[in-house]
Amino acid sequence: MLFESGQDYGVLSWNVFKSKKKNWFEDFQRLHAIYDVLLLQEAKINFQTQALDAFDLDYSWVFGESFALDRCGSSCGVLTGSRVHTRHAFNRHGPVREPLLNTPKSAAFSFYDIADSLEQFLIINAHFVNFRSLKAFERQLFQIAEILHAHKGPVLFAGDFNTWSIGRREALFACMKRQGMENVEFANETRRFLTLDYIFSRGLKIREAHLLHDIRSSDHTPLALWFRLNEASEGGYSL
Repeated sequence: MLFESGQDYGVLSWNVFKSKKKNWFEDFQRLHAIYDVLLLQEAKINFQTQALDAFDLDYSWVFGESFALDRCGSSCGVLTGSRVHTRHAFNRHGPVREPLLNTPKSAAFSFYDIADSLEQFLIINAHFVNFRSLKAFERQLFQIAEILHAHKGPVLFAGDFNTWSIGRREALFACMKRQGMENVEFANETRRFLTLDYIFSRGLKIREAHLLHDIRSSDHTPLALWFRLNEASEGGYSL
């Protein structure tokens, strides 16, 4: 199975708060079957009792580990699932670690083949550094921008960006503009003062996008959209 131009695909991006809240699994089980691409941040996996394949065999899974808790055999990071199997993938830790616990944030890069095309579709699932300076935030942003710059095919970039300040948000949007990335706007947007989660795209036609306000089993609202691949993508972006 390949991604195909002219076909609609559903995406769910959601910081799941380490599965701490009641009814999280029930919500996830209900939601995940609806979408073709799942982008989870703060995903917690216990490798003593749970393999990645246990989530759903219909999906190809990529786990970008941020840190492991050896005493209980679990790991936390970003988790990407797709009904289209990935061609190749890798995880990149942010260059600056969080204070106190000394843990990094992660970004998982997954590449997928496109039918009748030499290009590949890049999906980035990221969680940005939180309790650090604007400079630290920009260093992680630039790390990802280098890969965006090198990739000439379509891109979907989503996650928890921890844009809790005006400076962080302005740096994010300026960088995305330089890379030809468009911010996805949600039809039922109600977030005004503290927006942490975004989806950006390049070479995609967004068909529909909305927030799942009725899902309350995390401290973040899930983001949902439907898209199509454009017939041809553009290139030539600057850092």
